[in-house]
Amino acid sequence: MTHLRAGLAGAAAGAAAGFLARDLFLDSFASAWAVGALAGAAAAAAGWPRALAAACLLLAVLWTGVAFTPLAAGMAAGLVRRDPAGGADAVLVLASRLQRDGEPTAAALSRLGHGAALARAGAAPRIVLTADSPASRRVLPGVEVVVVGPVRSTRDEAVRAAALCRERGWRRLLVVTAPLHSRRACAAVEHEGPEVICAPSPETRYDLETLDRPVERLGAFRDAVHERLGLWLYARRGWISERPRRPAARPHRCRRRRRSPSRWRTGCAWPSG
Repeated sequence: MTHLRAGLAGAAAGAAAGFLARDLFLDSFASAWAVGALAGAAAAAAGWPRALAAACLLLAVLWTGVAFTPLAAGMAAGLVRRDPAGGADAVLVLASRLQRDGEPTAAALSRLGHGAALARAGAAPRIVLTADSPASRRVLPGVEVVVVGPVRSTRDEAVRAAALCRERGWRRLLVVTAPLHSRRACAAVEHEGPEVICAPSPETRYDLETLDRPVERLGAFRDAVHERLGLWLYARRGWISERPRRPAARPHRCRRRRRSPSRWRTGCAWPSG
């Protein structure tokens, strides 16, 4: 009976941890609570209740911090790239998730609508899609559409778009994607050769300017964590040119050399302040 109670308690704690982890990192993984429950029961059976409790406490503290503090805004800072308006050879609309019946999600509609508005305003004579569906075409009446694909990642989109530019002699692309995805996506396309004007679409899931509700902060935090990891991975693999910024080293004080004081004055960085 004692083992059964411990297993049930571990499963409950693991399920709670799964719910918290889903809100923080795994929004698309609806069954995270089930995996957490199994992991919690296994941890209790293995005699690791303290480690399980510590993990739950850590996730609870992080969840509370994200939901009720400016932490999400801090994570999202610097991820949105919005370039000055200009003309281009084409508007590149990056793919977003579609519903199971092929209908665009709100995020996909936002990208398609923004791309269509740019094309109709004369910013570019055509639109390039990296994912196509009949529903997407309905959003783009009267606009020349070119499709590249299939693609599975932002890296694939950048490579195929650049190949299309070389094939058709295009020089510049207007890149449309979600705001928090814009820095990594535009850097990835630029790395493959084309000039890029980054024009992110309106965000439909949360208000990045305010993030005034816990559910919005959690959503923005998830996306920001994904993009921070993506920037690190793409830089490490050489798929973008930028590198993660390192904090500037503090200038050091130098010891005076009696024999050549002028060398001491010119050869070392002066400490600030």
